Amino acid sequence: MRDGQRIRQRLLYIRHYFPGVDLDTISDEDFASLSEEALWLHEQFMVHNSAKAIFTP
Repeated sequence: MRDGQRIRQRLLYIRHYFPGVDLDTISDEDFASLSEEALWLHEQFMVHNSAKAIFTP
């Protein structure tokens, strides 16, 4: 995955999980922190849904 694609993916995650954040005004440090949080939330969501699909009859 290229850097541009990774940044776009993180932008989408932030917009999805933190819709109230104004991406035009946050600092680079805040963007980095929020993107890590959004990525973690997305991974947790994916793990939960995968486990639910496996264990639901």
